Amino acid sequence: IRMEIIKNKVREAFEKSEERRYNFDKLAEVLKKFYNEQTENNEEARRYFFTTFRDHCEYLLVISSRDLPVERCLQFAAKFASFFANVNEEEEELEYNDPMDQDLYTYIFSFMLEPEFHSNHDKTVRFRICQFVQYLLSAVPSDATMDGDLIDNATKVLLDRIQDKVPSVRAQAAKSLSRLQQPGDKNCPVIEAYLFHMAADDNTSVRSAALSAVSLTTKTLPEVIDRIRDISESVRKIAFQVLSQKVGIKALTSSQRLHLIKQGLLDGSEAVRNVVKKQLLQAWLLSFKGNILQLFKKLDVVGAFETCSDAIVAIFENSSMADLVQGFLPLLNEEKLVEHDVLVPEAVFYWSQLCNFLRSKGQDGENQVEDLLPTTFIFASYIEKYMTQYLLPFVERIESLREDFPQEEEDDKIEKEFVAEQLVKMAVKMDLSDDAGRRKLVEVLKTAYEQVDVLCFPCLTSPLAESLLKIDYHSANKTEEEHIALVANMISSAREGTSPAPTQDCLSEEQIVDCKLKIAKVSVKINEANEQLEEFITDKNFEDASKMQKIIDDLKGEKRELEDDLIPKQNDEVLSQVPEKDDAGTLIKCLKLMTELLSSIFLSRMSSKQRRRRSQVHGMNPTILQLLETLVLPSILIPAPEVRGEAVKCLATSCMFSVRLAAQHFPLFMKIAQADVYNVRVEAINAANDFLRIFGINNLVTGPMEENPNKCKLGEESGDGGASTVVLSKFMNMLEDEIFNMDFKPQRLSKNDIFICFLFSVFFYTQESEVREASACLLTRVLISHRILSSVVVSRLILLWYNPSTSEETKLLQHVNAFLDAFPYMSKAAHDCIEFAFLPTLRIFFNAPPSSPYASVDINNVSAFLVCITRPSIIEKADLEEGSAHDNLAVMISNEVLSDPKSPHVNVLCRMLPMLELNIKLTDNLKSLMPLCDSMLEEVTDKAAIRHLKKFLSQVQ
Repeated sequence: IRMEIIKNKVREAFEKSEERRYNFDKLAEVLKKFYNEQTENNEEARRYFFTTFRDHCEYLLVISSRDLPVERCLQFAAKFASFFANVNEEEEELEYNDPMDQDLYTYIFSFMLEPEFHSNHDKTVRFRICQFVQYLLSAVPSDATMDGDLIDNATKVLLDRIQDKVPSVRAQAAKSLSRLQQPGDKNCPVIEAYLFHMAADDNTSVRSAALSAVSLTTKTLPEVIDRIRDISESVRKIAFQVLSQKVGIKALTSSQRLHLIKQGLLDGSEAVRNVVKKQLLQAWLLSFKGNILQLFKKLDVVGAFETCSDAIVAIFENSSMADLVQGFLPLLNEEKLVEHDVLVPEAVFYWSQLCNFLRSKGQDGENQVEDLLPTTFIFASYIEKYMTQYLLPFVERIESLREDFPQEEEDDKIEKEFVAEQLVKMAVKMDLSDDAGRRKLVEVLKTAYEQVDVLCFPCLTSPLAESLLKIDYHSANKTEEEHIALVANMISSAREGTSPAPTQDCLSEEQIVDCKLKIAKVSVKINEANEQLEEFITDKNFEDASKMQKIIDDLKGEKRELEDDLIPKQNDEVLSQVPEKDDAGTLIKCLKLMTELLSSIFLSRMSSKQRRRRSQVHGMNPTILQLLETLVLPSILIPAPEVRGEAVKCLATSCMFSVRLAAQHFPLFMKIAQADVYNVRVEAINAANDFLRIFGINNLVTGPMEENPNKCKLGEESGDGGASTVVLSKFMNMLEDEIFNMDFKPQRLSKNDIFICFLFSVFFYTQESEVREASACLLTRVLISHRILSSVVVSRLILLWYNPSTSEETKLLQHVNAFLDAFPYMSKAAHDCIEFAFLPTLRIFFNAPPSSPYASVDINNVSAFLVCITRPSIIEKADLEEGSAHDNLAVMISNEVLSDPKSPHVNVLCRMLPMLELNIKLTDNLKSLMPLCDSMLEEVTDKAAIRHLKKFLSQVQ
């Protein structure tokens, strides 16, 4: 009777544990109390209780259903068994001859680790064993001291199961091993297993389980970070969750933090991006108690501006506009300005990005921005003071120290330059309807541009020029001619030389004293007018302020005239002998200013059809044409590569206005792309890219290609021998080998082919990755725009994609990846292009010697990819009546097999045939394939190839 009562009580406890309304702790306590009552001084009852409890656990192991009640029963069993566990260090470990003499926890644990269970042929049993072990380990405290032999045995069993052939068992074993890893042991087998499976296991759930369970140490952290680029979305998501929950921002290096932000916010999955925005960045922000400024001091806002911009916008999106404004107000003084002493790069970055974010939210955001920015006039004065007191003094220090300029000073200079750049960019978006403030801003930016040394502050010149022109052109409603005149005057002033000869005409002492008195009187009037101007601005009397500003400008003009009278006059002969400045700094400054001028005019003209037509009628302004002749073209011959690069960029921008101008200078860009230093070559290739996409190759290259490639003319300039002719001749041979040996034989080469040959000389005969990237960008874009369609180029790009030696050139591969994602889906012409590149590409892999990087490429993968991107079903409007690329490839591949049926690569070719999508409406094509199939079955001896051929024959029939 006692045994029956025990059996019923145990069964009742397990049945109740299936229901959610019962608490495990209370059920376990009731059953434990019952156990104590029934087994006190009764060894037989104790043994029967153990056996009954074990039988119920065994029954749960064979249930394949993943229902929650089964898991609850296992959790209850583990919880109850933990009440018997020996978890105290003081208690001695005893050796038992009979397993029934042990406590229930050790008895059940040891029983589950028997080979008949963990090595059972049934995958359900193996899975449940791993699951039950996890519950048993989790049921005892984390700091509990357990039997060493039991733990070692459990570790060994689970390490065996993590190698199981069933993914679900491996994943559960990975979860169960979590409590058994030893982070302090460098050779911990559990951690080694985790590192292997999180990186190499082919199942997503196993990689996820290992990633979630592994302890983060200096050894495992880099491996976990690598998983943010896993092919599986779920694994990437878990990787970011693990990093946000287990790793603080201070445990990561600056490069690791930026890497996580960049990869996470640019991830293709919205779920992954949300984890980064709502968990990772918020966890980092929480570690600084919500202080955004302190957070970005741990990031490199100067060196990784784009990444930090994405991060701060993601943070802003999780807060209300009112909270964002209130969070920034403590940094501002009474004038709504950040004090210069605390204007570090992170502060101005925070200020600028917050204003931009609020403006993007419409009128409500614009209203909030008013609390963060002063008036335009005050902000212009703020920039002027920063430039004068904090930025320009670096020029004198650099000139005095020269090569001994310390690194700390260099870092400080870069930070000051970044702050100035952000302030200038903020100035463009100020309220420019305030005429006085706008004129003050133009004056400040113009003065700053003239004073800033472009060699000392290379990153500041372009923003200054761009901001100055935007404010002066778009806000003042000036005409294009006035805009050009302003830039021409600035360039002329910048290039004015200094006369070495003194003058002969001097003022008398009385005249000098009288002139100085007049200057003093005018200065007093200017000071009084400035005070009235500030009062008008304070009272928001902008109409009177505008009038007062004009009075101030007139007084300043009068003062300048009086000051000029004090300067000794030079005679005309001396002035005519003064040479223009042609140092690198002056030329770069002038070229950058002109480039920004041309860009702004071009964008303005292209903004509407009416302006575009007007542009075509009027053409280029004579002043610009004169500057091209006197400034830009001579600068291309300057020895300094920085000047040549800026000159090429400026000339390319000017050529955008006129196809005639572009065709005229096209040969020059082509020669520069071959012969100059890498940064200048990149500019030349980018220029060619723009010309091709806007004007097309036929408008740039004149004269048909004859049989001799040397007779080809680019623009108005014919080949003159030398390097260009040698390169073109060499690649003409390549074109003949790879194109003319195909099934189609054009009568003569087109202009497109000549140009592509030239591009290959740039693309393949250089070691500079920047040049290769620019060339790849050009090639992919002109192919996607269908300006040029060349099977040779497509073949080379595919080879580049599979070349293992280019795996580190990420930017280069990004261009090729984007091309391969888009080009095959665009048109039938694109498929024809890939079709003609199909066999030549495969032949390169077939014939690759062992020393070639292509020898290690899986050819089956390449062939399957080529078949996939030529499927007719991926083109929306494919003309199936004329046949598709697959219909033609079926004949081409069949002929290739018959040309050498004993080839070691015949299996690769035959494997592709059943993968082709043939058009059943083209009966003539199918009939022509029948004899080819019969011939291949007779000639081919490879068994695997024969199986593929039979499958293809059944499809054809």
